[in-house]
Amino acid sequence: MFQRIIFLSLSIVFALILGGCAHPISMAPNLATVQPTADQPMLDKKVGYHISAASKALEVTTPGGGGDKVRYFPYRDLEPGLYKAIGVVFRDVAKINNPTDAAELDASGIQLLITPEITTNSSSESALTWPPTSFTVTLACQIKDMHGKTLDSLRVEGRGQAEFSEFKSNFSLAAVRASDDALAKLVVALRQSKAFAK
Repeated sequence: MFQRIIFLSLSIVFALILGGCAHPISMAPNLATVQPTADQPMLDKKVGYHISAASKALEVTTPGGGGDKVRYFPYRDLEPGLYKAIGVVFRDVAKINNPTDAAELDASGIQLLITPEITTNSSSESALTWPPTSFTVTLACQIKDMHGKTLDSLRVEGRGQAEFSEFKSNFSLAAVRASDDALAKLVVALRQSKAFAK
C-alpha cells in the first residue's frame, strides 16, 4: 500500500513536470499553394506592406493537446506567405520598414500600404498527444493611401485540421493548413477590395 502511494505521488510529480510544456511549432505556409486567382490578371498597382520589428519578434503561446501548449512566431512565420499573396494580386510589392517615413514611401513608389494584424488560436481533441488538431489564423488588414487615409479593412479567417495519423511526422500541420487557408482567402479578398476598384 505504501509503495502504491509513493508510485502515485511520483507519477503526479512527473506529470506536473511534463504537463504544461510549450512546444515550438511553425505556422510557415506552403508557398506553393499561394496561387493567383484563375483567369484574372494582376492589378496594375505597386503596393507596400508593413510589419513592425516588434511584431516579427512576437512569440505566441496557445493550447495544444494533453494539457500542453504550443509556441510560434505568427508574423515571422507568415511574412513570406503574405508577401507572395500580395504579389500574386499586384504587379509589384515592396516591404516598408517605416510607414511614417515620407522619404522611404516616396522612394518606394508604392500607391497603397497594407498593414496586417494576425491573431491565432489552437486546440486539440487528444489528451495523449501535444500537437494541435485544430488551428485558426485570422488576418485583419488595413489598406491605406499615401496620406494615411484608411480605404478598406479586410478580415479573413483560415482554419486547419490535422489528425494524429497525419501530424505524427509534422507537428505543425494544422497550423500550416490554417495559414494556407488564410492566405488563399486573402488573395480573394484583396481582389474584391473597394480600395482597388478602378
